[in-house]
Amino acid sequence: KPTAVAKAAARAAMAEPVLKRQKTIGSQTFDEARQGVLKDHDREEMLDGIFDAWDYDGNGALTLEEILPFYMKSSKSNDVLEPQVRAGFEKFCTSQGLQATDGLTKSAFKTWLSKLTDEQLASHFVRVKGWTSEAYKMNLNLAIVKEYRGKTIKEILDSPVDALRGLSDIGEEALQKLGVKAVREVAVWRPFLLARAIVTLAPSESTDKDAESDAPATGGILKKMNIRNMLDKEFEALPLKQVPDLPVSALSILPPECVEVLHTMRIRTIKHLGQRKYFHWANSMLELEQYEA
Repeated sequence: KPTAVAKAAARAAMAEPVLKRQKTIGSQTFDEARQGVLKDHDREEMLDGIFDAWDYDGNGALTLEEILPFYMKSSKSNDVLEPQVRAGFEKFCTSQGLQATDGLTKSAFKTWLSKLTDEQLASHFVRVKGWTSEAYKMNLNLAIVKEYRGKTIKEILDSPVDALRGLSDIGEEALQKLGVKAVREVAVWRPFLLARAIVTLAPSESTDKDAESDAPATGGILKKMNIRNMLDKEFEALPLKQVPDLPVSALSILPPECVEVLHTMRIRTIKHLGQRKYFHWANSMLELEQYEA
């Protein structure tokens, strides 16, 4: 059966119009491109194109998180713009009897933009085509294998795990034991996210002497923070500073077969897992994906 990731990728591919995948408009200026859009497309076509391009996950509804990057891109006063757009979006959803968390359907989206002129719509349409005065120069070539160079961030995320350097030689069978088949799944692999959180926060823990000064004046045992539901019982009372150096098997959510695979990847401690580059690469791509035109 196709995985949830594969299904989502297929839906997104069907929903993603050609105009969204284009990255340049020759040597045209922005105004020339906008005039071309006004000549070649009517209002309904522009609205349909904008909706499909902004509907990044292809589910037929636009959430504020999908809309916001485009509005922020069109304004220089981002710190003022975001709360204004958020408030306006929520107010409009309420007026239409919609839940803001569910997003806008295409018909509601057209109503929302009904006050825009054709020129303003054409400007948005040009932006979703990826207009730029020169070709984009970004790449992630040092993070991916040669066969996947030239792809967009979204295309890399929807590619098999072996698109990432460092994972291409592990083997499909071994990676399946970790429950990951696509780069997108590597980005949100739970054991990595937990290990990264531990490695990030461990240096912020104070010494035992400092902690003693926090004890109740009346005596008794101080209830300290813990992550006992993440660690095996024998490690649950350790200071956070010591946790990164524990074997990766100390993470209670990792079954033995996963630990064996991680060992073949030279990941033996929680620190190794939390710092491994290919997990960070995938997670960072996921963060940047929504800002790709």
